[in-house]
Amino acid sequence: MQTAFRQEPHRARCRGVMGVLALGILLGACSSESGPVGLDATQAGGARMAQRPPDLPGDRPERPQFPVGVGCGWQAASDINVTNIAFPDDSAKYWVAVVPHIPGTRLRIDGRFGHMRYFSFNVYDPLIRPVDAIADEALVPDEAGQANPFVEERAPLGGSYTAYVDFGQKPETPAINTLYSGAIPTGDNAVPNPAGTVIMYRSYVPEAGFDFQGGVGLPVLTLETADGSQEILPYADCTEPLIPTGGGVVPDPGLNDLLLTIDLPDALLGLVTIPTATMPPSTQVFYGLPTTLLQILGNALGVPLGEEASGLPLTGGGGFLSNLHNDYTTIGFARRFGSAYVVRARAPSWRGAAGVPWGGEQLRYWSICQNEFLTQRFVDCARDEEVALDESGFFTVMVTDPADRPTWANADNGITWLPWGPFPDGLIIYRHMLPDPGFDQAIQNVPQGTEPAGIMGDYLPIGAYCHDEQLSQAPQSAAALFDDCLDATSGQGAQSGMVFGMQRAGSTPVR
Repeated sequence: MQTAFRQEPHRARCRGVMGVLALGILLGACSSESGPVGLDATQAGGARMAQRPPDLPGDRPERPQFPVGVGCGWQAASDINVTNIAFPDDSAKYWVAVVPHIPGTRLRIDGRFGHMRYFSFNVYDPLIRPVDAIADEALVPDEAGQANPFVEERAPLGGSYTAYVDFGQKPETPAINTLYSGAIPTGDNAVPNPAGTVIMYRSYVPEAGFDFQGGVGLPVLTLETADGSQEILPYADCTEPLIPTGGGVVPDPGLNDLLLTIDLPDALLGLVTIPTATMPPSTQVFYGLPTTLLQILGNALGVPLGEEASGLPLTGGGGFLSNLHNDYTTIGFARRFGSAYVVRARAPSWRGAAGVPWGGEQLRYWSICQNEFLTQRFVDCARDEEVALDESGFFTVMVTDPADRPTWANADNGITWLPWGPFPDGLIIYRHMLPDPGFDQAIQNVPQGTEPAGIMGDYLPIGAYCHDEQLSQAPQSAAALFDDCLDATSGQGAQSGMVFGMQRAGSTPVR
């Protein structure tokens, strides 16, 4: 147990936020922080580089490059200063393509294994739910005998792979390096997807000195005949698509900085009710967009709806352009219950962590983000390597306005601080990516309709509100702070969601 908290001033800085542009463009947000450091490609993930042989040369199709991203197969990309929708993660970048379903064709993807912790391709149905996905570790390299560097630690990077999107339904035995986009899940059945395919390419945590493309450029897309004998639409090569920055030439509009100068007036706090928040705070596993909306409606009406309706068609399968390799928990908060909150759980190990052998990690990656539900934007995130741990291996994340942040709420004292942002509500999203089969407490192992605490144990994040009496002086430890805040939260009793005068009993937080 830590017995002495260091009380140090914190510094502030402003950072743009990351978003996905697939359905529209929303403004970004920025943050002030000290504890977790924002993604810096010159510092992140470089420990492995000294142990690896030089990169392999990789072939790319010969394609023209046009100004401002015209003709690029990837029509849109996330950008930290412009877009921020669909609850993105600031340690990742996303590229989006929309491909028509033309009978007798397929999409070919020519790519290379780059300097990053993870990459993948997902395809989506019209409800923006993932239908199929393929991760870096599942791709077979083009060259016979070449090792996949996301499977073998000391295999060289830079080599090429070829993947495909088949517009049909996924067979029992999928083809190598192939995703299937032709079916829309509807409960126990599926219907054809006739309109088209949204495909998303993700890159997480580039190594030191590299951008999100990992030093190998973007994968090149080609619409070709299903047997590969003829190219129908060879898309241009590009370094950045047209949307939203005109291939990278549109400057930062400067609106991110403005967002955090807007303060929610205290006089409005008692009038604004947020149906995403329950009292006490409740940790939910995300199973799908329709199920989430039913849960929110249940919060507002005081009648639980989410689990009871979970067997209906279209209520599962993800959503919000989610990633099949991630699973998520969420905890909703509202300022009318308190202007500071904490979230605590045991931290899983991740690939690249000190003392964790390659392949022995519990997760490829994990992160925790402060979000706002209605706009789908995040305010700030902290990924695994940025999160402070206490001596017991637990993390404690505190969320406040910058002006309300205690001087002792910093990484030296086992606390990771995130800004609330100019919103009446907060939504903590916690991600688990590609769990090891032996990590039984992963979010992926919580069946729908099951109480997550019974599966995840100490790895389940629990939320609590902190008030002036908990924040007025430095506590003994991060654990002691959380216990005090949890006791104060439990003492407030159950309170209602959105409809005035209705009370919905909330579950007591689990220690």
